[in-house]
Amino acid sequence: MRFFQTIRPSHLGLLFVHMWIYCSTHRDTETGGVSVMAIMYVALSLCLVIVLLRSFKTSFSAGAKRRVDVGAVIAMACSAVLLACPLPFSGAAATAFGSALGGVGVAWTYVRWGEFYAQLDIHYATPLIFLTMAVGSVGKTLVDFLPPLPAGIVLALLPVATFLCLHRACGSVPQASEPYRYYNDRTVGSLWRLALGIGVYSFTVGIIQSMSLAATPSPYYLSVLVHHGGEVAIALALFLWVVLFRRGLGFSRTWRLVLLLMATALIFVPYLDATFTSYLLALIRIAQTFLIIFLFLALGDIARHGSYRPSTVFAAGWVTYSLPFAVGELSGTYLQTLGSNAAMVMAAIVWVLVIVTLFFMDEASVGNHLIFTELNDGGDEDTPANRLGALQQDLNDQRALSGQSAADSISVRSAALAKAYQLTPREHEILELLARGRSKAYIADAFFISENTVRGHVKRLYAKLDVHSKQELVDKVEMVDL
Repeated sequence: MRFFQTIRPSHLGLLFVHMWIYCSTHRDTETGGVSVMAIMYVALSLCLVIVLLRSFKTSFSAGAKRRVDVGAVIAMACSAVLLACPLPFSGAAATAFGSALGGVGVAWTYVRWGEFYAQLDIHYATPLIFLTMAVGSVGKTLVDFLPPLPAGIVLALLPVATFLCLHRACGSVPQASEPYRYYNDRTVGSLWRLALGIGVYSFTVGIIQSMSLAATPSPYYLSVLVHHGGEVAIALALFLWVVLFRRGLGFSRTWRLVLLLMATALIFVPYLDATFTSYLLALIRIAQTFLIIFLFLALGDIARHGSYRPSTVFAAGWVTYSLPFAVGELSGTYLQTLGSNAAMVMAAIVWVLVIVTLFFMDEASVGNHLIFTELNDGGDEDTPANRLGALQQDLNDQRALSGQSAADSISVRSAALAKAYQLTPREHEILELLARGRSKAYIADAFFISENTVRGHVKRLYAKLDVHSKQELVDKVEMVDL
């Protein structure tokens, strides 16, 4: 099959990051009462915000990337020693410092691997990330079974392995056709549902982590096998689904899988004894892993079809996961100090997740619908994604026109009118499209919004310009002196 002819061992290097972050934060070591995950994810979020602000202005040079790569390796290696190795000075200060170092290193590592995945065709990226997850879960099992000192050494070496793989992988990116760029300034707002849903899911997982998952599972070895074995089984099943059966991966269906795993555990845990509870809670850990995998894959797809730098997309996307998780972790700790009823909290979480999945993680939003859509196109060129991509390209080409053409004249007059009447950027673009004779349906497709929303914009636009019809609006644009 084409996938097996294309894959290179270095392309699986993301698995070392997954192994590192899980095994570093779930070691049964003395932390001095410090929440490893909360501090790590706060540091991770702050680092991502810095990368986001920096990448908005300008791209990182190749030399700067290499220098930060080295810094990330050192930070994660030192973090692994402080968090996993038995040290004479272990305690709250060492744990907090190690957690912060790890968060900074992981943030940059995710961004760098995101840049690689943004270059991959979704037909290759999807099976690759599922195979990466399966192999990584096997690796996590082996590290979990190691004594503290060998585990710490392995974790200190994993950052070296992941960046060696990354540099080699970037030199062997499979060829892919040039994608349409349908996520841009006019359409990116349609992804707010995805961002909200990710944030809510992550926040609830953080609460569960501090209230139910912080303790070492018992029986330990069997629980670890159930947890990681479940990850391997589901990842391989999805791998076969997209490679062997050549089936698609619907956006809403992926989140229903995460909801199913989490709801099953949260609903039945209060009614079972400690042993079965430990096995069921493994479903939540599996759901968290898949949440991370699906998010990574979705961000890769958005970055590939967006007009933004991949580092910008991944930094913004991961903040929607990491920061709510840290807040959820701290919130769960606070709820415990209040003596909150854990069963009631878990029931409330299930209710919230169901609502979010039904109303925000569906494909009603065009932005959500376009994620993973190429997996379902069957090679057909006339797909909604391609049509919308062609539409966005057409609009961009119009913007790029220069000289004294009619289109350029409309653009200049529209800009002057927008400035004179203090129109919003969205109203400005709608004004220009109306002046070009575009229909409300066309404008709705161009902005990934409904026709009703377009009518609302047009109504406000008419009121600001004091016109009562499309013809009056066109006349007003044509009357502007250049």
